[in-house]
Amino acid sequence: MPEDCETHPDEDAAITVRCVTADYLSFAAKKYASSPERYERQKRLCDMVDKEYGDLPAADFGPRRLSQLRDLLVASKNRRGRHNTRAYINDQVRTIVRVFRYGVARELVPATVLNALEALSPLVEGESVATESVAREPADIEAVRKTAEYLSPVLKAMVQVQVATGMRPSELFRMRASDIEQREDGVWVYRPSEHKTKRHGKKKQVPIVGEAKSALEPYLDREPTDFCFKPEESARWYQQQRSANRKTPANEGDRPGYNKRTRSGESKPRQYSPKFDKDSYRRAIVHAAKKAGAEHWTPYQLRHTAATVIREALGIEGAQALLGHSKRQMTEHYAKESLDKAIEAAKAGPKL
Repeated sequence: MPEDCETHPDEDAAITVRCVTADYLSFAAKKYASSPERYERQKRLCDMVDKEYGDLPAADFGPRRLSQLRDLLVASKNRRGRHNTRAYINDQVRTIVRVFRYGVARELVPATVLNALEALSPLVEGESVATESVAREPADIEAVRKTAEYLSPVLKAMVQVQVATGMRPSELFRMRASDIEQREDGVWVYRPSEHKTKRHGKKKQVPIVGEAKSALEPYLDREPTDFCFKPEESARWYQQQRSANRKTPANEGDRPGYNKRTRSGESKPRQYSPKFDKDSYRRAIVHAAKKAGAEHWTPYQLRHTAATVIREALGIEGAQALLGHSKRQMTEHYAKESLDKAIEAAKAGPKL
């Protein structure tokens, strides 16, 4: 148990909810060390639990209090000012139960507490006031092409690779030269070191051919463990464009990357992350789409765009192979995984 929870001199004193969440977060920090976004999501949820019930004895946290937390999630809005969806709320509740399951395994919480929490049924469509998720539609390929004209070369290459392969944004961000096999037949195969289904023992293989291969090639000249697509290079390109178009003489005004606050020492020049994340990638796409006057779209829609085009060209099995789905119904929303079929599908994928 974390040291900050060892505050009771009496060994028989009740362990609080705050101690259970703190113990779980210590475990989660190690488990999700390679996925800080996922850890931060769980930390925010644990902070909410602590705010409401942190000082409550963990043995007294039951389905009624879990239901009250769920009601709070239903009434709350996310960071974009939108109400949480039913699917998201159910997922958050499952995470809270998982926190207490870990507490049971650590002998911090009686097993009866876990059994009681698992008795709470999930929210069901039509039986709850929670907002329903809107089905994600494919991005319009013409809108993507118009947007690409306003993207940095780094971001444009990322979009080209993603729309051609249908890979998840997170897999795109983590791409490294050391993860790509350049085969003798000219096909490149990307094997992400981390991916959504890794915990189920599945291997992900993404064929890269044609336009995607040409777009990616300039970004392979890296150290083997460096990420291919770097935010700093993209930002530098935008700075160069602004400098080229500036009206202030070059010997006046601020240097690229500097402003009044950095000159005065109030703040330091921006430090860049070694790779993009879903927020920085999405913001860049949305901003470029607005400048282009294109229809609004987001990066994850590109996966649906690829699935739709490939399914029309090669059928459901082609889309299933390229996207890495093991279940046919996932591809319908989107049996046997075949690299050869995935390569065939990649060749039929959409192009910018």
